[in-house]
Amino acid sequence: MTTLYLVRHGQTEFNVQKRVQGMADSTLTPKGIADAKALGQGFKTKNIHFDAAFASDLTRAVDTAHFVLSGLDEPIPVTTLMGLREENYGKFEGQLANDFSLATMGIANFHDALANQEITLAQTADAAFTANMDQHPNKAETNRMVQERLNRTLRAIAVEAVAKDWERVLVVSHGTAALMWLNYVHYNIDGREMLDNASVTKLMWENDRFTVTDFNDLSFLHAGQAAN
Repeated sequence: MTTLYLVRHGQTEFNVQKRVQGMADSTLTPKGIADAKALGQGFKTKNIHFDAAFASDLTRAVDTAHFVLSGLDEPIPVTTLMGLREENYGKFEGQLANDFSLATMGIANFHDALANQEITLAQTADAAFTANMDQHPNKAETNRMVQERLNRTLRAIAVEAVAKDWERVLVVSHGTAALMWLNYVHYNIDGREMLDNASVTKLMWENDRFTVTDFNDLSFLHAGQAAN
């Protein structure tokens, strides 16, 4: 049996500034770096070691993967995959999240609206895609486009893992895309609008399907922080 440890990248400058991130390459904050290292140390304290590591090719994900592995003292290479990227918001990337929400859906407070379930992540993606129709080409993605892209990528990683007898695989991706995919596989995300930075969602791959066994788990991060 293969287990994918799906990690959201560490905190970034755009996270702090509450900006739309998407494909924009915002850097990790000092806290983001420290948390990624602590996550690796947490894996080490719980005797979790990886046979392979994958990350979105966006800098914040690649850097997180390397810092996790450095905290774990695991000198294994990180394979970058475009399929693990965050949702593409097109012309809205880098904008304040509230400005994006107001422009696309007429809602002034983006995070409050998500938290109160006035809007869904699917609606925000589809609204961004529609609002980018004046762009040629339209690089934004609908909810279904993100879901299917991430699903293809995670399944390909799992199939490769089985073929190569990998038991545990580190996969660093992004919060919105991961939640959209969890909805796609009918996992109950219990109203969450975002995964926590440096959280772990465990995916068991068996009989050609994923089973989510842990969701938005911060225990590894906390174990690493306590070990410092």
